[in-house]
Order: sequence, then C-alpha cells, then structure tokens
Amino acid sequence: MLTENDYAKWLFNTPGLGSKGVFGLLDKGYSCEEIYKCPDKELRTLLTAKKANALIRHRQNWNFELERKKLEEKKIRFVSFFDPDYPKKLKDIPDPPFGLYVKGKLPDENKPSVAIIGARMCSDYGRFMAREFGRNLSLAGVQIISGMARGIDGISQKAAIDAGGSSFGILGCGVNICYPDENRDVFDVICNEGGLISEYYPDMLPMSGLFPQRNRIISGLADIVLVVEARQKSGTQITVDQALEQGKEVLAIPGRTTDRLSDGCNYLISQGAGVALGTQDVLDRLWGHHGTLTKKQVEERNKDEEHQDTKEEYPDDFEEEPKRSLEEEIADMIDIIPISTSQIMEKLHQKEIDISIPMLMSNLMELTFKGEIIQDGVYYRKRFL
Repeated sequence: MLTENDYAKWLFNTPGLGSKGVFGLLDKGYSCEEIYKCPDKELRTLLTAKKANALIRHRQNWNFELERKKLEEKKIRFVSFFDPDYPKKLKDIPDPPFGLYVKGKLPDENKPSVAIIGARMCSDYGRFMAREFGRNLSLAGVQIISGMARGIDGISQKAAIDAGGSSFGILGCGVNICYPDENRDVFDVICNEGGLISEYYPDMLPMSGLFPQRNRIISGLADIVLVVEARQKSGTQITVDQALEQGKEVLAIPGRTTDRLSDGCNYLISQGAGVALGTQDVLDRLWGHHGTLTKKQVEERNKDEEHQDTKEEYPDDFEEEPKRSLEEEIADMIDIIPISTSQIMEKLHQKEIDISIPMLMSNLMELTFKGEIIQDGVYYRKRFL
C-alpha cells in the first residue's frame, strides 16, 4: 500500500520542480497523493505548461515498487517534510528541503549539535584545531555536523568518529557517492554511529552548483556553527551567511593576522562573531544559550567544577605534579607554528632551565627520531598525524 511519503518522493523527484515548487503546489491545498491523481487538465492550471508537462511525463515513467527496491538495496531511506522523523530544526529555516535521503541515522534531536566548517586547503594549524575541536566536542557528547569536504570538514568528522562519537555528513551528491575519495575512510564508517544526508537523489554525482545549496542544511541541523579556518572570501562564508539568516550562533577560531587562511575567522570576530579559544567556549555557549546539554553532561560538568573548587580549597590534599624531564619541557615549547633553536633556548632560560646548545640539539634530534617533531632547517614544529 502506498503512503503519502511514497507520493512525496515521486513529487520531489519531478524534474525542474525542486523544494520550492513542491511547497508551492502543496500551498494550493493539495496533498502529494492528490497531485499524483490530479487530471492532466487540472495540473496545467496549477503549473506553467513546461512544468506541468514534465510532471505528467514523470508520473507516467515512475514505478513506485521499483523505486522502493532501489533504496532498500542501497540501505537508503527517504524522509519527506511530513515524515515524523524529519528534523525539527530544518522545519524552522527559511528554505527547508522538502525531502532528505538518509543513509544511517539522522541527528538526535535531544543532543547538541555543532557544525564544524572551514577551508579545504587548510594549514597545519587548521588541521590541528579541527582535530582538537572535533575530538573534544565529541567526547563531551556533541554531535558533529559537516560537509565531509576535504580539509577542515573531513578532519573534524574523522576526529569525532575516532573518539567514539557521532558525526553527520551533509553531501552535495547522492548519499551513496563518496566525494572526495580521500575521505573514503570517513565515508565507510560514519553510518555506524552517525549518518549521511542529502536532498539529492542517490547516484547523483557531485556538481559545483549543488554544494552552496546543501550548506543551509549543515547550518540548519546545528545549534552552533564553528568556523575553524577560512579565507575571507570562500565557500565557508556562504554557510555562515545562511547560519545568520537562520538565527544560528557563529563562533570562530582566531588566527594570526598575517595568515590569509585566518582572514575569514578574524573578520568574523571583528564583526561580532563569538571567539572559540577552546572546546569549553563552545560548550559554554551550548549551555548558556541553547539548553541542549544532556543530563549526563550536566552532572559531569558539575562534578568537574566541584573537583576544581575542592582542589583550590585544599591544595595539600592533592599530589604535586611529577617533575618533568628536559625532553618533555622542550617538546612542550614546540607547537604547529615553526620555532627556531634560539627561540627555544630563550624560552628555556625564561623558565630558569640552563642547557647547552649541544644538549638542546641532542634532545631535538631525539624528538625528531621519535616522530614527535619535524625539522625544517633551523626551525622545528610539532608533527600531527
């Protein structure tokens, strides 16, 4: 027996109609089933001649049972705007998709969600921050939403999955198409705890014009949009604009003013976006403005705060940190921003650690052999896998 969702899938896939066209027809008081059974003559009074003819041809060629089997074989389901599973967050955005193809799960409405977005061609700094926020937010029980593009998107989603959390990829192609192929490792496992979502029919190949449209779904499913690294004029800005139009809060991670890849983030901050210096900044916003943290997270947060208060009140009850080795001290001074041997030596002196140049070079060489740092001439930077 056919359901309204079956008729909705047929209507949504009418060539040239799209979500706006479907909603326009339904606003005239018809159901999807009624439109399917509507006489040709009546359809031509509801649509332009071109669209009416396309819908009539589409009706003649559509096979409900065949279409149902196609999705079942691919383990994909169609969720229309009227389906109880349709995300409530998307119903409130200015231009909601009429239907979604889903492989895996949809985001849990009772859990907080953060969209992590940024540059495809990102720096070491961007990669590091994407991993840090993706992992730590996931460990805090936050769902990670992104576009599974190369760079910031894929890195943050992989970090979330590796941490045992859930992530959701919003695609500019069919949900059974992995694009780009370098994110195959994410594509293959994301449905275990999360899902792939697209408004485009399965097997639809990626096209440049499809990606800006899907960005409204990324921001729409999120409570907060976090920009990790982006140029001032980039595709990331499209998602930010859509997030602001939807009334979503935007946070940005600041970068050096000389880095062009940080221009977008620094500009957003200058225009009033929130600053995210660490995961806690994002969690505080979720806590303060969205009220979406779970009971378990509330208890863990309170427990951490009580522990901190106790530690400050009774410092003698806590053991002192073990003395750090010279190698650990040196490793701590090296980050993703290249640093010279003279700068390392100066930092050591500031900490009142006396060391000779040969001893410093010996420790740097050992850290390089261990794969913890990378040498580039007289400069060293931390390695992030």
